Amino acid sequence: MAWIARLAVLLLALPGTAPADHARFEPLSFTAVSARDFWLLGTAPCRRGRCTAIRRTTDGGRTFAAVHAPALPTSGNTPELRFADRLDGFAFVPWRGLFYATHDGGASWRRVSLGRVLGFATGAGRVFVATSRSLESSPISRDGWVSRPLPFTTDGSPVGLTAQHSRLWVLGTRAGNRPSSLDELARSTDAGRTFATAAGPCVPGLGGELAPTRSAVVWAVCPTGMSAGAWRSTNGGTTFSPVRTPALVNSAQIAPASVTTAVLVRGVGGRLLRTTDAGETWHSPRTPGRATAVLWVGFTDARVGSALVQTGYDASAKTEVTALWRTIDGGATWSTIRIGWPQPR
Repeated sequence: MAWIARLAVLLLALPGTAPADHARFEPLSFTAVSARDFWLLGTAPCRRGRCTAIRRTTDGGRTFAAVHAPALPTSGNTPELRFADRLDGFAFVPWRGLFYATHDGGASWRRVSLGRVLGFATGAGRVFVATSRSLESSPISRDGWVSRPLPFTTDGSPVGLTAQHSRLWVLGTRAGNRPSSLDELARSTDAGRTFATAAGPCVPGLGGELAPTRSAVVWAVCPTGMSAGAWRSTNGGTTFSPVRTPALVNSAQIAPASVTTAVLVRGVGGRLLRTTDAGETWHSPRTPGRATAVLWVGFTDARVGSALVQTGYDASAKTEVTALWRTIDGGATWSTIRIGWPQPR
């Protein structure tokens, strides 16, 4: 019977096969520093049921390796992973005081006490974290945190924080400003040292997401309570104009690939829509199958993008089945990336 055991070992080594526990790795968060270097944070089976796990690729998704993960909860708010470069990364749980940093590529993680994390961004060689009262920042390559007040006092509702190079945007609701029809948007061009504040595009108290491109164009999606709307700025966020879209729900997302091209998630089912004319028209891209929901979508550059999509439910594992979709043509076509069995590192 020894040949049976030997055959089993050989089968596990064949391409396209993997031990069952890796096949049940479910990604929850995606982060990339280039088209070839990206990480997935998710959960995998362990002795306690399911534990936090990280997979990394350096060849665009052809092979993956396991990376040590910090101890994050596997229920409640979805944890997020963000790497600024190959060595410096951050893992956290939004709306909770759980924040970890690594400066050795994930070999070790250190917990940092910053308070409840309401927003996160990196730019100009620094990492920024918004809490309900302060804007925390540190050099990306080390833990040297400095605290300063937010550019406006918030009422405790969601805060959107976005950075690109030395530009920084803080979107939220000013305390005592609920009767207003618009949120507050603070803009900085010097990595958060000074801000100019004006009305934002979103509804007070409900939050929103800003997505800047490499020029002065900033896309936005804002929940309204019953639905959502998309907006676009061509002057760095000073003013916004509505983008004509199909009906959106509160969980809608928008991911720009350039100043004119973006992918939209309506928040209804798992359908993607794409525009190449700044939102004048929208069309369905080619996808590898149907999805029940899109957890996240974003672009690394004008051509390469990724999406985490739910494709079903695994009753035996009692967990959603999540897949990684990838595009290399600006969102026109998407394919599935198989998260292969990680080799020890």
